[in-house]
Amino acid sequence: METISLFNGNGQRYKQGLPKLFYITDNINDVALEHIRKNTGLKFKKGLWGYEAQPTTSKQIVKLLLTYDFKTEYHDNIDNKNTLFLRGLFNVGFKVRSICFDCCKHNGIYTGGLKKKDRLMC
Repeated sequence: METISLFNGNGQRYKQGLPKLFYITDNINDVALEHIRKNTGLKFKKGLWGYEAQPTTSKQIVKLLLTYDFKTEYHDNIDNKNTLFLRGLFNVGFKVRSICFDCCKHNGIYTGGLKKKDRLMC
């Protein structure tokens, strides 16, 4: 498997393997999975939170991000080692600049000191 070289917050270089990919979804069909496989070589299998795949080259990740639009969140902690979580962006999510207080509450987003008429930047 390919490794990548990065810098940590202290400016020190370190090497790491490619992250495992978790596509968090319940709504993906065999046609879409085959489309991803054909474009990227990634074979997503049903996993705990949706579908998972382990890329062997960074090109596969780039091709995936050019095939579909995703919101991403990278985790490298005690619970999720070197894992990139993916959610389908669809056509609306990219255009959202802020959300209202009620939407934050509805989606379980920490509001901190936000007041009822405040908006959270996305």
